[in-house]
Amino acid sequence: MLLRAAEAAPAQASPPETVAAAPSLRIVTYNLCNYRDRSQPQIRTPEAREAVLRELAELAPDIAVLVETSGEGAVADIRDELARRGQPYPFQTTVPGADVERRIGILARQTPAALEHVTDSTYRLRDRDVPVQRGFGHCLFAWPSGYRLHLVAAHLKSKAFDPLGQTDMRRYEARLLRYLVDDIIGREADANILLVGDLNDTPDSSPISTLCSRRSNPPKQLYDLRPLDRFGMSWTHYWGAADTYSRIDYAMASFGLLPEVDFALTEIPFPPDWAVASDHRPLLITLRLGERPPSPDCLARFERNARLPESPAGDVHDQGAASPRSPVPGQAAAAPGQATPARP
Repeated sequence: MLLRAAEAAPAQASPPETVAAAPSLRIVTYNLCNYRDRSQPQIRTPEAREAVLRELAELAPDIAVLVETSGEGAVADIRDELARRGQPYPFQTTVPGADVERRIGILARQTPAALEHVTDSTYRLRDRDVPVQRGFGHCLFAWPSGYRLHLVAAHLKSKAFDPLGQTDMRRYEARLLRYLVDDIIGREADANILLVGDLNDTPDSSPISTLCSRRSNPPKQLYDLRPLDRFGMSWTHYWGAADTYSRIDYAMASFGLLPEVDFALTEIPFPPDWAVASDHRPLLITLRLGERPPSPDCLARFERNARLPESPAGDVHDQGAASPRSPVPGQAAAAPGQATPARP
């Protein structure tokens, strides 16, 4: 099922010029660790909720992708609290899914030109039709200049035990998410796509490889922006039970969007009370609005589709980096193999 713009939560849209006039667009993706509506029994402490709200208000993104909320009521609560702190978000939407406890919410300072949330995708596993648990959010933002941005939001199956096999479930969900990206590129070859969210797997995993589609030509791949904190670290999640830090939250850009990414202002904020707010850290992605042609060396920042760390001088480390491929569509030969996995 596609959820169209007419089905979004009622809200007064701010004038498109509000964001269009800005030199850049700030997008935050943040797993809020079971943020619930105030009318529901609470899992998190009041201090945790306050830390979440304070961090969101201080970041003041133009678009906030909120992962692991309990639904419309929780997202509305966050929106109201942020408005009281001087950060209004006239637009709100929630992505329905089979998981009624954890849903994706999106707040924005302007109304998207279209909503195409995918909420009823299923895959076949062990003779069962299994629904994608949290659906996929898809907002198309457009500006008077003609600039368009496809924002795709996802929260893939966790690593918690499931009798169907949590690893296989996540692989299938990643495959269906990749089909959504392929459908967008099929309709709009040079589409500006930003895929964000909690993908619940590490960069070397099969689901992440599927989403990047490394065997495709560069224009069809996704590129892991790999934001860093002020210490140069990229971990996004702390699992207390195992005392492990890992990178499972992502921001991935299409080839067409790479020239607009402001890497200097794309980062992982690191406030002192991050662990009070959530077991995840937020990712901040900054885009410069307006189409820019790809530079010949735009892929030199990446190795196996992941952004390389940069030296203090701003130069990309070249140790172990693959030779950059031609970023110009039509000039790079396809690698052996299928561009995307076969549909289940």
